[in-house]
Amino acid sequence: MPQHHTVTGTLSYPDAKSSFPAFPKVGFGSAVAIGIGAGFIGAFAMGGTNWLEQFITHRPASYVPARTIGNHFHVTPDFYDRHIDLLNNIHHHGMGMIAGAVRGVLSYYGIIGPFASFMHTGIRIMMDQVVENTAGTSALPWTWPINEQVIDTLHKGFYALVTGYLCDHCIRGVNWFN
Repeated sequence: MPQHHTVTGTLSYPDAKSSFPAFPKVGFGSAVAIGIGAGFIGAFAMGGTNWLEQFITHRPASYVPARTIGNHFHVTPDFYDRHIDLLNNIHHHGMGMIAGAVRGVLSYYGIIGPFASFMHTGIRIMMDQVVENTAGTSALPWTWPINEQVIDTLHKGFYALVTGYLCDHCIRGVNWFN
């Protein structure tokens, strides 16, 4: 949207070239529901990139998400041992859906595009860290080895791009590639 700067402030106005819709195509509740669905798909895509990265790098799987769920819900050690992968997936998809709802709200209010997805990457990492640190299963990210910081940020960034594109397309009707 073009802007004109004056002494009294900045004025933004739509022009003929602007493809930014002024209003969302759906209501607020639908935007949240779309965000939840987009977050699930984004978490599924993030799991795929995680699998591919581990296949290439031979990095072992992290079970911090499973321990987080186990600690928060007081899961018995026997259940934890038998269903560790299930607990990992519950955490990834559950947090993806919750963060997806946040991205749906951002899109509803017009905070869209790749930059919004960049911001959403930080939101997603912050949400994970709050849950993991309150469970006592993780350290603060800046204390991690650098390679783990890079890997986690890239996976969460891919999640945020997929989720953001779906939210922006379904809620605002915005196609990033048009």
